[in-house]
Amino acid sequence: MLDRTSLLRLSRRSAIQLVTAAVAALIPLGSIAAAQSSSPAGTDAPPGTQPAAGSPSSPRSRFSPPPSPSPSPSLSTSPPSTDAGGPAPTGAANTEAPAIAPSVTTAAPGTAPAAPTSAQVSGGSWVQNFRATELWSGPDDKAVSFGWAPVFSYFRVLAAQDGPRIRIQNPLSNGIAFVTAKDVGPSGSPPDWYVSRNGQLTIPARVVGGANIRSTPSTQDNNIVGHAGHNESIGVIGDVKDASGETWYRIGPSELVHSSLVRMPTPFPAQPGKLIVAELTDPCIVTAYEDGRPVYSTLALKGTLAWQTPLGAFEILRRVENETMSSETLGIPRDAPGGYYLQNVLYTQYFTNDGASIHYNYWSSNWGYSGSHGCLGMSYDDAVWFWQWAEVGTPLQIQE
Repeated sequence: MLDRTSLLRLSRRSAIQLVTAAVAALIPLGSIAAAQSSSPAGTDAPPGTQPAAGSPSSPRSRFSPPPSPSPSPSLSTSPPSTDAGGPAPTGAANTEAPAIAPSVTTAAPGTAPAAPTSAQVSGGSWVQNFRATELWSGPDDKAVSFGWAPVFSYFRVLAAQDGPRIRIQNPLSNGIAFVTAKDVGPSGSPPDWYVSRNGQLTIPARVVGGANIRSTPSTQDNNIVGHAGHNESIGVIGDVKDASGETWYRIGPSELVHSSLVRMPTPFPAQPGKLIVAELTDPCIVTAYEDGRPVYSTLALKGTLAWQTPLGAFEILRRVENETMSSETLGIPRDAPGGYYLQNVLYTQYFTNDGASIHYNYWSSNWGYSGSHGCLGMSYDDAVWFWQWAEVGTPLQIQE
């Protein structure tokens, strides 16, 4: 058993399902910043490491390799990369280049829009979110969450901004909610094809290695409309075949990515309520389901050959918001070969009694591949999402 000093349980239940179609039906669209040319296979750079800081908590039983010496506080994402890129993540097969931050359709290429002001988003105007944003029942910290909306979702503004959130209406469900103002920027009204997709399932997926986004299902020099980096979130709304019979995934109007550069969750038998499914086949993907609908997915670190992630049915047993993890709980001194001592491991959700968990992994960003002592390590944003969405008792299925 672990000697821990802090235990935080956070139960985030959606009290009202006002936007039941929002998470599944909204799809990413708009420009994804900056065009780029194709790069040779295996030359794309994954996101950088993300150290965290804070006060130490309690040790645990099994975990990943030690971080680099003296990690400094940071929650930053990876820096922009050139077309040539750096080394690809281990095991990743890719032929395209990595991404920089996306923007909404009204922003200039390569830039993210500034947070809107009350003058910019008066009642009746439209906004889009340039990062995944949470939908809330009210404008203050007493509000409950309705779930998450993926990037480039459209919202009609019902009133000028008053405080940190804006009151909006979702055109796909006609539901009313509040979004964080800093997550959105001014936009035009949604096109007819977007509104007509009310109720259509969008599959959350991740880019593997880096990918060019193209306007047509081909690798012509003049059809690149954007690019996405390793583990960047996309929503797949369909697929098309090119002239040679190869599959491309449609992620927006005139936005396609070759299927070899996308990791999608495998269909899983529907069951009521919430469920987490981890598929360990490279690249490892972890998907959240609600009543059989995939609502969120991400690539995650998994166990090594010596420390394998266990297979089978589990559930979240306990949760620690800030954890200290030490190899000494396994009888291995922290300064011995294979030893480690990791402070400020955030958003840890244990699913076995010997310490396997979902958590923020700040010392490695090889998302989708081996590198842990059996845990499912995630980026900061993804670990936060699963922390807010899951709770003690949420079932977890781990399979190849």
